[in-house]
Order: sequence, then C-alpha cells, then structure tokens
Amino acid sequence: MSQPGLTIALLFAAVWLGTGLKIIRVAAHERRGLRLLGAPGTRTEGEVVRGPHREGPTLHPAQVRYQAGPTDQTYRRAPLNAEYVPELEVGLAVTVRYDPGDPRRMVVAGTRKTAGPVSGLWSGVGLCWFGVGLVVWAFV
Repeated sequence: MSQPGLTIALLFAAVWLGTGLKIIRVAAHERRGLRLLGAPGTRTEGEVVRGPHREGPTLHPAQVRYQAGPTDQTYRRAPLNAEYVPELEVGLAVTVRYDPGDPRRMVVAGTRKTAGPVSGLWSGVGLCWFGVGLVVWAFV
C-alpha cells in the first residue's frame, strides 16, 4: 500500500480501536453496577418518576417505579447502581432487575437510550477487531 493510504488506514484503525476500548471501559463500569444486586435477579419494566436532585449539600438519586414480587406490588425506589447509570430523566422507560427474595432491592439494567452493558461490551469488542483488521489489511 502506498504511503498516504497506509497512514490513513492506520489512523482509521487507531480511531476504531480507541473507540472500541472506550466502549468496553464504559460497559465494564455499567456491568459492575449490575453486580451490586448480589443475586441473579428478575427483569421487569419500570419508569423514572423522579430525577436526581440536590437538597442542600445532599444529592438524592433518581427514583424508579416498578412492579415486582409475586403480587406485582408497586415499588418506588432509588436503584442500587444509581452512580453507574447514565442520566435518568423523568418519564424514561427502564429495564429493572430486582432481587426475588427482597423486591425492594433493584438495579437499572438498561434504558431506551442504552442497550445495556453486555451489548455495549460486544460492540466494543467488534470495533476493536475491526481496528485490528484494518492494521492487518494495511500491511498485507
């Protein structure tokens, strides 16, 4: 490959590899938040009913309303992984994972804005492989 083409291919490869690594880092951070539940959990749908807000020096996390348990009781709680979840806006539909033994304990597994940590992890790995493939293609 000629010199300008090789340089462009390597720059694109670096961009794709860097983007993939950033996505993997964010997905791993969100995955750590899911582990705070400490149990496999049961999925259900919920809605953000109150966004994060500050009262004096105290910052209160967002609150999510969801139905859980054998009687489908409605709960309104702050997620255990509130610091790991991106901005939760009022009215946003979320996927909640709750502990079947104690339905009051829950984490936000995904929102409509994010696909979730596992799909983010696969996307990041795919972009990294694409970047590596560009490097191999450039030198072959």
